[in-house]
Amino acid sequence: MLEDYINSKINEAYDFMQNDSEKALEIFDEVLEIEPEKTQAINGKGSTLMKLNRFDEADECFNHSLSICENSSALLNKGMIAKHRNDFENAMAYFDKALKVNPNLENIVNILKSEIINANDNADETVNELIEKGIKLKDENKLWDSLDILMQAIEEDPSCENQANKLIDEIKTTFEREFIYDDGDFDINSKADRLKMQAIKALIKENNPEKALTLMDLVLELDENDINTLNHKGGVLFICSDYQKAIECFDKCLSIDENYTCALFNKAMVLRVMNKLQDALNCFDELLKTPQNYNKVKPYQLEILDKLNTRAIT
Repeated sequence: MLEDYINSKINEAYDFMQNDSEKALEIFDEVLEIEPEKTQAINGKGSTLMKLNRFDEADECFNHSLSICENSSALLNKGMIAKHRNDFENAMAYFDKALKVNPNLENIVNILKSEIINANDNADETVNELIEKGIKLKDENKLWDSLDILMQAIEEDPSCENQANKLIDEIKTTFEREFIYDDGDFDINSKADRLKMQAIKALIKENNPEKALTLMDLVLELDENDINTLNHKGGVLFICSDYQKAIECFDKCLSIDENYTCALFNKAMVLRVMNKLQDALNCFDELLKTPQNYNKVKPYQLEILDKLNTRAIT
């Protein structure tokens, strides 16, 4: 009798799954309170979570199901989650395992695998076109547009990251030269200043940003509010692609001196590279309140405004 009740509730949940996924979840949970290891209910709950785009939770359900027993339903669904995440290699592996467990799935597995093969071919073509476009824009000195395109290529296919990042690093080096630094005079008798000079040497002559960061941290141990070192550290972190920590350095500079335009400009540049256009624009707008910043800042402000206007139109 209990088994009949459970099966009827599972069937009821599957009926609700198409039009009322939340209700289906409630029913699957009711079943699992009675019989926690009922794989049919666990897999049903996972499938419902997939319909709600709650893929991490769904994945946990299928892992739980497979921990109870190897079954083709959980394997097939894990393959579909991997496919959704563009993890095509693991998707193929899960589909093959599902077929091994249940040979009757041959037709559906073949369809799912062919979708991946076609998607991969189309993705490769799209990514190659994006990288070629990025190179062309870079050669035309349209660096921001090139950067946007190359970042888009990585989003389309993370496997092209190494290829795209070589170009991105070249563009970033050009942007980094635009950063503003205010070194002031060095006192050879000051330990902090000697460390600063070593840091600059490590960065410029030795091309060793990690060593430069270590030396800058030593300076900041002596004085955590050394604003010039914080500003330099933000620039080095930018070179290392640690954008969030770079912004934290610039923010600390501005908390020490809200009128420290070097840090505000550098922060704006990092935000632009991160494609946080409105945040970058806010920084540039603030800088333009000071007339002497006009020539340096105006081109960057106009570039972002143009980009935002284009997005609004499209």
